[in-house]
Amino acid sequence: MKRRKKDDDDELRPLYRTSYGDIGVVVIAACCTLAFILMMILPSPVAKFEKEKALADQKERQEAIDRAVSSGEVSVGIAPGRH
Repeated sequence: MKRRKKDDDDELRPLYRTSYGDIGVVVIAACCTLAFILMMILPSPVAKFEKEKALADQKERQEAIDRAVSSGEVSVGIAPGRH
């Protein structure tokens, strides 16, 4: 009687000549690649926040200017040039 080695190809394998570990490595690499591609394509949440903050600051500044002009504290016009 011959003893079989553990490395014989008789075992049940999920795909032809691959092990579960090999498939796991491929799946993890595919997920990392997909995540990298999505990071490059999709806009950054930080950039979106910065853009919204800049718009809010601009709107607040414009409202402050409008309040000052309507109350008469500031007049809008062209100042005469200095000679």
